[in-house]
Amino acid sequence: MAPAVRQHPGARPKEVDSLSTESLAHPAHAREVHHAAPRCLLRLHDEANAGDLDGAGIQAWLEFEHECMRWGVDVEISREDLEALVERSTVVMDRERHRLIHQSDWQRWGRRGGLTTLRRHGTDWFALLALLRWGQITPAELEAARPLRDRMLLP
Repeated sequence: MAPAVRQHPGARPKEVDSLSTESLAHPAHAREVHHAAPRCLLRLHDEANAGDLDGAGIQAWLEFEHECMRWGVDVEISREDLEALVERSTVVMDRERHRLIHQSDWQRWGRRGGLTTLRRHGTDWFALLALLRWGQITPAELEAARPLRDRMLLP
């Protein structure tokens, strides 16, 4: 049975598969789950081993190889061993420390999504997120705009 994790005092226990599936709480003083061997390696492994040896397949393999070298993981690792490595590397730490560790990673992670994320959500949504970040709208105003965004995404 999965461990029960309380998100905040008074909350009902929530079942989780493992600590790596979510952070333990959401407030600013929260603790978060960090992976010394990042979960993105699993996706990159799948992409590198799924494609043909065309341009996209070679690019996927090179990206996986680069991340393996970056994190000290053997490129020839099996999917099962990689899953176990990622799971064993799980550490719970303070949110601020976790954010500092990943400070240089945000841009690289964003580039990985490319324009797909922008196309999926639209430039208007990202403009609203920027306004929220800069304190020009409130979280409630952002939430009020969500139904408008969702309607725009429907075919």
